[in-house]
Amino acid sequence: MQLSRSLHILSFMVLCAGFSLLANAQCPEQWLPGNEIPGVNGSVYAVATWDPDGPGPLGEQVVIGGSFTIGGNTLANRVAVWDGADWQILGTGMNSNVHALASYNGNLIAGGAFTTADGATANRIARWDGSSWQALDSGMNNTVRSLAVYNGELIAGGDFTTAGGAAANRIARWNGIFWQSLGSGVNSNVYALNTYGGQLVVGGLFTTAGGTTANYIASWNGSTWQTFGSGMNSHVYALTTYNGELIAGGAFTTAYGAAANRIAGWNGSTWQTFGGGMNSHVYALTTYNGDLIAGGVFTIADGATANRIASWNGTSWQPASGGTNAPVSALGTYNGELIAGGDFTAVDGVPNNYIARWNGSSWQSLGTGIFYEGNSAYVDALTTFNGDLVTGGDFTAIGTVPADYIARWDGSLWHSLGTEINNIVLALIVYNGQLIAGGDFAGHIAYWDGAAWQALGGGTDLIVRALTVYNGELIAGGDFSAAGGVSAARIARWNGSAWQPLGYGMNSPVRALTVYNGELIAAGEFTAAGSVVASRIARWDGATWQALGSGVDNKVYALTVFGTQLIAGGDFITAGGGTVNRIAAWDGVVWRPLGSGMNNSVFALTAQGGQLAAGGAFTYAGNVLVSYTARWDGSVWQPLGSGVDHYVRALGGYHNRLIVGGQFVTAGGKVSAYVGRWGMRQPADLNCDEWVNLLDLAIFAKYWLQGPSN
Repeated sequence: MQLSRSLHILSFMVLCAGFSLLANAQCPEQWLPGNEIPGVNGSVYAVATWDPDGPGPLGEQVVIGGSFTIGGNTLANRVAVWDGADWQILGTGMNSNVHALASYNGNLIAGGAFTTADGATANRIARWDGSSWQALDSGMNNTVRSLAVYNGELIAGGDFTTAGGAAANRIARWNGIFWQSLGSGVNSNVYALNTYGGQLVVGGLFTTAGGTTANYIASWNGSTWQTFGSGMNSHVYALTTYNGELIAGGAFTTAYGAAANRIAGWNGSTWQTFGGGMNSHVYALTTYNGDLIAGGVFTIADGATANRIASWNGTSWQPASGGTNAPVSALGTYNGELIAGGDFTAVDGVPNNYIARWNGSSWQSLGTGIFYEGNSAYVDALTTFNGDLVTGGDFTAIGTVPADYIARWDGSLWHSLGTEINNIVLALIVYNGQLIAGGDFAGHIAYWDGAAWQALGGGTDLIVRALTVYNGELIAGGDFSAAGGVSAARIARWNGSAWQPLGYGMNSPVRALTVYNGELIAAGEFTAAGSVVASRIARWDGATWQALGSGVDNKVYALTVFGTQLIAGGDFITAGGGTVNRIAAWDGVVWRPLGSGMNNSVFALTAQGGQLAAGGAFTYAGNVLVSYTARWDGSVWQPLGSGVDHYVRALGGYHNRLIVGGQFVTAGGKVSAYVGRWGMRQPADLNCDEWVNLLDLAIFAKYWLQGPSN
């Protein structure tokens, strides 16, 4: 009995070893699944609710349209669905912005600037039939900006002058078969549509409707155009109904000749104000929990602070907590919550990408992932410390955890690393068992004591951009002129207790440091090191600075050692007088090119697994098309799969995988926000589908039945 069990265990171990070899043989190196983003990665212009099966068992869902291409961990081109837990796609989406959404005859309708939907022609308007996007005749000749349903027909408004090939000045109706005009239309863009008192109400930039003066707002009764008194004195961007009144929001400051700051209500005979109104444009309106909600550019409502979103309770305006950091352009409701979309990247002071939900007391994101503030955010530094991957850059939270500019990954979860660093981290290293960070934060260089960040010897007076260890000392390079109060021109050494200069230092910033052939190598923007002419790169032998040949002709951003060569990357075109195109190798005597180099900047370098990896702004390495990252095997450049979708700024290694940091949000066509992993999949992922699940178990079972000898 015991012998049988031992044989089974031994057999199982042999099989697992075999599976590991089999999986590695089946699954090549590739980009691995990465971090999702909270919300979406671009502006939201439209929010609507839609029930995909009408009276069926499926409930309502939120649909959003905009300029984004990602929702959560899903590639979603300008249109996406939130089901209450995750983002879902609708086909392959659109090729340009979606500005309006509506439900008509059980179909979802999208309007915008796009000319294709699901890869097929669909000029500015399309319908989702449950499985694919379909064109509505030949569509429009310009952007659709608003949609509504009136008298059983779909109404579209926007910038267009034709619909279905026929004249339709900025507004048209679809009866399910073909497009028709609404009289002679209006003379400029339509931005808002709604119904009130049995009529279709239209708002926008126009000043005539059906040839009659109609300042920025008009109504269509099914056969003729009518006005609302003398209208407004400027644009109407939003319409809704509230407490039996028609509400208009926009850029206007008067309605029917009376003061009305950007918002007013029509009671059937005259325009009414809502307190003192807003101090700037209103772009979106809806109702929620019995209140009127307004979103836009404004920062004041009725004289009180209300950052871009506010609610009217019938007597006064109230802010929605701290509001947003950029305009709100779309509003809706779903599952008892208010949904706000726009150009913002933070809500109530917390990073939140372009869309958020309000439960009546607090804001929350739609989805989890890495939270970054704005499109300029990035990861700029990588290292390993105590078995964790540490990232630094320009971000304020990661995962669902606040993390000011620096965070650590334990292999499964993100964690914060203190709150003392108050700005961008540009360099990371481990020295004497301590994690060291350099950057543009207060003091510019600090160490982690296990509980908090502490200034290192009084820090430096300006930015630290690079760190390395040489002869048992920590070396810092950057823009500074003093370290710990001691004069040190752009480079300094820390011996564990005090800062000291390295000769006379450099005459311009140091951006990269490494050690090669027992010497310290510094590179950057300088043209002199100590008293020696040294064009952007120099070596320190422990006592003096020396040039590396004639150096390079422009900035160096990155250094690494690959085999017996020192590799430099940057903006330079020549090295040692010869053309190298942004990357070059120094063999101790002369500079040499690596193929024909890159077509744009190289920001990061590392050597791993016998190959050199480079990252930056380039899209060609040698004559090979790549996407911001490539590898050199000693003779030719090769792409890393389909690469990433934006600049790479940092490279490193973790758990035998190449780690890539930068400004990208996809890697290998998969969502991988700002940090990507290139390498082998898990040994148990036998079918290479990114997951270890029952499908892999089925392969395991089949192999088990065949026996280990097979």
